[in-house]
Amino acid sequence: MIKRHTAAISLAFILFLSLPASAFNSEPMIEAASALMLELRRGQVLYSKNPDEPLHIAAASKLMTALIAIEKLDPNTMVTASKEAVNADGALLGLTVGEKYQTESLVYASMLNNANDATIALAEAVGGTVDDFVKMMNDYAASLNMKNTVYANPTGTYNENQRTTASDLAILLRHALTANPAFDTVFSSQAKPWFDEEKTIVLTNLNDMFWSYDGVDGGKVDYNDPKFQTVITTVTRGQQRLLCILLDSPSDSMYSDSMKLFDYGFTNFRRGILVAKGQTMDRAIIEGHEVPLVVGSDVYYTYPVGDNYILEFKIEKVNENFKLPLYKNTLLGTAKFTLADGTVITVDLFPDREILPEMSKFDKIKKRIMEYKEIFYIIVGLAVIEAIILIIKFVKWIKKKSVKR
Repeated sequence: MIKRHTAAISLAFILFLSLPASAFNSEPMIEAASALMLELRRGQVLYSKNPDEPLHIAAASKLMTALIAIEKLDPNTMVTASKEAVNADGALLGLTVGEKYQTESLVYASMLNNANDATIALAEAVGGTVDDFVKMMNDYAASLNMKNTVYANPTGTYNENQRTTASDLAILLRHALTANPAFDTVFSSQAKPWFDEEKTIVLTNLNDMFWSYDGVDGGKVDYNDPKFQTVITTVTRGQQRLLCILLDSPSDSMYSDSMKLFDYGFTNFRRGILVAKGQTMDRAIIEGHEVPLVVGSDVYYTYPVGDNYILEFKIEKVNENFKLPLYKNTLLGTAKFTLADGTVITVDLFPDREILPEMSKFDKIKKRIMEYKEIFYIIVGLAVIEAIILIIKFVKWIKKKSVKR
């Protein structure tokens, strides 16, 4: 039975950070209507402003369109441009009706330059019709639990029924960037050449953060009203990758506010080990054996400078009555950490060693034979040969006796 220890004793095993709390700077003031910054790997929120306010955000549609197109179409698939795509509001590429264009090129054009003709062509290639594709978009949003998102078109063109929130966009982006490397590659691109029969142009990412802030490795900008824009950026420094989302941000402050948030995040938060591989978190008594419950691998989290950030900690058993045998990959329990921002981190606990039931003499002999089976086979072979020789000798002896008689 697992012995319960107090949270204080168990937390003594956690790496404690002794930097002074005075090093923590106050949250910056920004002008965007809604904003969110999070650590991308675990999704811990480091800053938020009206994260659940429903807004019409054009970027949300193109991000979802690109993700579905990347998942459903081979990048080399040729897509035929329809009249609706060629004549779409916000068309930038000068496509020709009936001509075929590479899926990958259309995805880059939609993501980097907000080309609505490319976006419509992708939607039709995947969904058959724009309406059917919009249904796919809403179904995908529901599968990700984007509760406050409704799509009305793939381009983000204004529609009073279309809405999303910073929180929902964070769900979409975190899923796309961590689960789909191809999407991350497009999102991380600063520029991409576009080729067709009539021209060659360079598609350049509209997010100027690529050229003005250290460590930027992803971004997108889009808008319905040029005065109020959406700017989405990721920055990696060391082992931290932060995602910043600004919605309806005044165009004259969108980049300066993004920089403020990243400065705040990298200055005031660190990524470190929550629990280390092999660390004992609890103990269990199993059929008379005292078994330390240890962590299987290093577990990292993000915390404010000068604070371990842990609000609650508890151990949970997997089973009331464990029995032998125990192997190193036998799950015995979990350590559940709740952080101050509500993030829950569950750490699996395993025995520190393998423990097998006591074996009978027969089982021990059998095990020894299996451990040295090559030698065993040689011995058996020699014994068989010896037996054959003895039998032959015995037969000869019998014949000899018979002749004498």
